Amino acid sequence: VQRAPARGERSLRRVSDAQVAIEAHEDCEVVLFREDAGGAEHLAIIVGQPDFNQPVPLRLHSACLTGDLLGSLRCDCGDQLRRAIARLAEHGGVLLYLQQEGRSIGLANKLRAYRLQDEGLDTIDADRYLGFMADERDYTPALAMLKSLGIKQVRLLTNNPKKIAAIEAGGIEVVERLALYGPVNPYNARYIETKQQRAGHLKED
Repeated sequence: VQRAPARGERSLRRVSDAQVAIEAHEDCEVVLFREDAGGAEHLAIIVGQPDFNQPVPLRLHSACLTGDLLGSLRCDCGDQLRRAIARLAEHGGVLLYLQQEGRSIGLANKLRAYRLQDEGLDTIDADRYLGFMADERDYTPALAMLKSLGIKQVRLLTNNPKKIAAIEAGGIEVVERLALYGPVNPYNARYIETKQQRAGHLKED
């Protein structure tokens, strides 16, 4: 089992950017940031023309190859990604796409965790069996990206109170929490229930 990188301060550089028209909104700018230690790359996707002098609609999205690219039914990640972009397209906003596959345990370990889930463990116990915490993510890069972009206040699209706490602890004001739910199906129902009951994610009203 390969351990996730240690937490702590990370030096982040803005490397490149380009206009990229997407289905939800033709006016998008993709900005790539790279960590000096380890070379992890994160994207800031600026949808439309948000006013950075006002609270900016923001989604922090951890990369999920299986959900985002393949449309996996085992999680709600892909649905949340697409719904977030659609909502940001309405009035402008920013999506930070963070290289934190499997809550930062990596793709190989996420697939190992899937095997353990098929044998009866839930998503949290599977990660712990592999030697990881329930959530290995570190939002230091996200905070550095927001500060580089000049964003000081956000309206955060999330169901995860820990994201709100992490952003506020880093000096960014969360003026509003915007709920973001995906559909429940027979494959992801236990996963979503575990996030709500054991990880403290907020439930749909």
